[in-house]
Amino acid sequence: MNALEVSHLKVLLGNKVVLDDLSLSLAPGQIAALLGPSGCGKTTLLRSIAGLIRPSEGQIRFGKQLVSFSSVHLPPHKRKIGYVPQEGALFPHLNIADNIAFGIDRAVFTKDQIRQTTKEMLALTGMEGFGKRMPHQLSGGQQTRVALARALSIKPSIVLLDEPFSALDAELRAELRADVINLLRSQNTTAILVTHDREEGLVSADVIALMRDGKIVQSGSPEDVYSSPISPTIAISTGDALVLQASKLSDGSTDYILNPVKSSAHSVTAGHIVIRPEEIKLSKSVSSDSINGLITKIDYYGHDAMVAIDVADQHLQVRIPGPFDFNVGQNVALEHVGPVRFFANN
Repeated sequence: MNALEVSHLKVLLGNKVVLDDLSLSLAPGQIAALLGPSGCGKTTLLRSIAGLIRPSEGQIRFGKQLVSFSSVHLPPHKRKIGYVPQEGALFPHLNIADNIAFGIDRAVFTKDQIRQTTKEMLALTGMEGFGKRMPHQLSGGQQTRVALARALSIKPSIVLLDEPFSALDAELRAELRADVINLLRSQNTTAILVTHDREEGLVSADVIALMRDGKIVQSGSPEDVYSSPISPTIAISTGDALVLQASKLSDGSTDYILNPVKSSAHSVTAGHIVIRPEEIKLSKSVSSDSINGLITKIDYYGHDAMVAIDVADQHLQVRIPGPFDFNVGQNVALEHVGPVRFFANN
């Protein structure tokens, strides 16, 4: 049984359709990343799952429990949702221990049990010894850890993370993200992460859900979504991609700059081919039979490099592993070694 089942969800804010026939399911312990541009409905989906917005149509289930459907709308405080908003949103007048304990039901747990849970959450998130400090005394990363501790303290059905790392610098962001994801996995916690960062989504999630205009247009494992995008636009949203003019020929072959077809076959369909930069192989073995280009720029990142190459009248980007032995101004041969992803023009 799925830990979360969102079926045909529709949300209206005023007369505007914000979510439209949206469905998403997660197995227990799975982590999903919602990727999409601002205004596509990512945060609205989180708020609907949390019970902060009442959908117009569709249903939401947590396991066997129906929490949203027609006249049924379980209020937020009864859904056992752990919510980690942007920048933590800690209560400034409460110390760290009291922030963590805030959501624990005092009608169910004793003071000793609450203190013990708070102690466990501080230890779990690496914040031991910080219980008596105030939020303004913590760094941004520490505040995010406390927000996660607060979310986990209620033993949630699901944890919702709304761009919790967006305000952090790149190095701290990567480190904290890894810690948070490892912690969620160690607790077998089902979670949804909203992010604008495609790499963050790919490295963090079991399921990538790509959103556009209130709909999930493609979902699947990070590998599937990256390797098999449904359109050039989706390909670009999940990683670096070259979108090149191409033609599908009558004999089934595809003609494009890295595969000029020399045959009598005629063009049947005009369109584009999508190539990932790492799917092009470079060689010094330049010949009259190879596809040749001139290196105009090399951006070196240590573990790899992005090489800009002019081929005929087109500017291509090729990712190569380090170390390498290529230089700006050098002529090289190019070979496409990846799949042929052809998309016909609409």
